[in-house]
Amino acid sequence: MAKDEKPVATYSLKQDSGDTESYTRRQIAFIPWYKALIMTQSDAQTIKPESGKTLGKANLEGLLAARDPGPEGSASTLYLKPGEGLGFLESLGSPGRDWRERLTRLNDSILDSGTGLAALRSGDRCLVVAPPFPLAESRLVSGWDPSALLLQLMAEHTLGVVLLRLGRSSVAIYRGERLLSSKTDARYVKGKHHAGGTSQLRFQRIREGQMRKMYDKTCETVHRQFAPYAGKFDYIFLGGERFTLNGFLKVCPYMEQFRSITLGRRLNIRDPKRDTLDEVGGMLHESRVYQFQW
Repeated sequence: MAKDEKPVATYSLKQDSGDTESYTRRQIAFIPWYKALIMTQSDAQTIKPESGKTLGKANLEGLLAARDPGPEGSASTLYLKPGEGLGFLESLGSPGRDWRERLTRLNDSILDSGTGLAALRSGDRCLVVAPPFPLAESRLVSGWDPSALLLQLMAEHTLGVVLLRLGRSSVAIYRGERLLSSKTDARYVKGKHHAGGTSQLRFQRIREGQMRKMYDKTCETVHRQFAPYAGKFDYIFLGGERFTLNGFLKVCPYMEQFRSITLGRRLNIRDPKRDTLDEVGGMLHESRVYQFQW
């Protein structure tokens, strides 16, 4: 490297294989998933919710670095704490109304994000991120300032996870993306019975009894796994079948103490088993990313 030549900044991005590679900002622009995020001018004429994409922690960090306009670029940054979106934007007056109009055109329910929003505008391009964990404050600042979002992504939260589908459950604890402890269980539950008459009623009673045993067993497992971390959890995640999870929550009073830190996002897990838990750590840190032309 020549004496006056400045070193080129590189950014580490996680690949689908799980390996990490380094890229310059110019190289990032040619990565397939990044190119897919870049909307054409015709796309921007009709802003659609489908422009959203799920990105893991490392890839989001790379995208933020690639979009950074630098100190000379025109930019602004908006953070919305969950539950404060509409009220905070209204308090900003005209700038807030402009943001509200564009965000709701992007997705009419985006302001209802259970973790809030980070929106970064550079020129006429805007990147909107629904982060994995709740943002702590609402603010609008001039300049490109992803610091609060990056700090959240880097935080080593202690996370409890309950995954449940009929017949199988997994309970796990993570620190950051690292699995600390887990317990997976399988228990037979009959499928649905479509015949009528007394046989259907008898079958239904048996099935309900099997489901209750599964719920009770899972509740005991949650208690044993979570107890050593009592008072240390930052957030709790649930995943699996919504119907099964709702039934479980109704009969497991132990979960009530975690209600205030249980996030609304449900993990889409088809088969709660030990191998799946190795992937869940990354899923917990995924963000939903949107973009549009201002």
